[in-house]
Amino acid sequence: MRKLLILGATGSIGTTCINALRSGKYPVRICGLVAFSSEDELNTLSREFDAPYLLAKDREWKEIEDFIKSTSAEIALNGVSGSDGLRYTIEALKSGMDVALANKESIVMGGDFLLSLASSLSKRLIPVDSEHSAIYNLLKNRSARSLVITASGGPFRGRENLDSVTVEEALNHPTWKMGKKITIDSSTLANKGLEVIEAHYLFGFDGRDIEVAIHPQSIVHSMIRHIDGSVHALLSPPDMTLPIMGAILEDTSYCDSLIAPLSFSDLTLTFHAPDYKRFPMLSLAFKALERRGMSIVYNAANEVAVNAFLERRISFLDIPKIVQIAMESIEISEPDSLEMILAIDSDARDKARRAIDGISH
Repeated sequence: MRKLLILGATGSIGTTCINALRSGKYPVRICGLVAFSSEDELNTLSREFDAPYLLAKDREWKEIEDFIKSTSAEIALNGVSGSDGLRYTIEALKSGMDVALANKESIVMGGDFLLSLASSLSKRLIPVDSEHSAIYNLLKNRSARSLVITASGGPFRGRENLDSVTVEEALNHPTWKMGKKITIDSSTLANKGLEVIEAHYLFGFDGRDIEVAIHPQSIVHSMIRHIDGSVHALLSPPDMTLPIMGAILEDTSYCDSLIAPLSFSDLTLTFHAPDYKRFPMLSLAFKALERRGMSIVYNAANEVAVNAFLERRISFLDIPKIVQIAMESIEISEPDSLEMILAIDSDARDKARRAIDGISH
């Protein structure tokens, strides 16, 4: 029986995992639940699964650390949203857990430091993003020349004029139901930019060997190109149950009906190149890979800009402008500690806020 700690238990990732475990057919026992809102919901889940819980909002970090350690889990599912997820990933690793990682900011911010930490502790970071989960599985016992990461294209892939995009329009994703921040990131393609950075660190490919393909159907989750020119792809319906449970269980071959079978009786798959000019957040992500530590700036400035957009203080097209200003105004050296990572993050947020003040006044 695999002992599981769920970080972000009431978010979309945590909820998907819990819904799968309700069937009782998987050898997984929840031994801890952490969330940031709705203590009533946490209390209900705690009773249902006979697991302790912690409402992390407004808690001292020491309390959170102590709770994570006390669960004695073998693996943590990190579905925490945003940059806060890095500290949860680090603490889970230090507490002796592998981490099923849905919090892409952990890798984007932590980079080589986080991977080295996991290696030194003999613990694994197992990707949960559908794209990285696909690549992780495709690379098992295979080598690849390059990666192809697919993207739905968000709600604006066919829209020429983005000047008047509203918050409501940006939150209306055509395929996935997610939290507000990640949904806005999908609409700007910043989410795909973060995934490019994540793939670079997780799988060791340079930016020039990572492609992005717009694939509106979200059936092909990613591909790998081999040296002989052939391509392997992973296909499944757009259901996060497979990558989540795949990361937790490691082997899902015995799992009957984990997701609905893909039907080929009437299936159309289309692909096209992204428009880097209309969606500059994607090109900025590749630029961030040119300097160690710049991905921290990219992530931090984007979080600040997205929040300002949700608060209607800036326009949709201001988001990449804010990120570019921050990236161009910070001198950094390669971070080799959590303290250094957090210092760069703080500096980037400060630069982004000043840029927002300049735009909104």
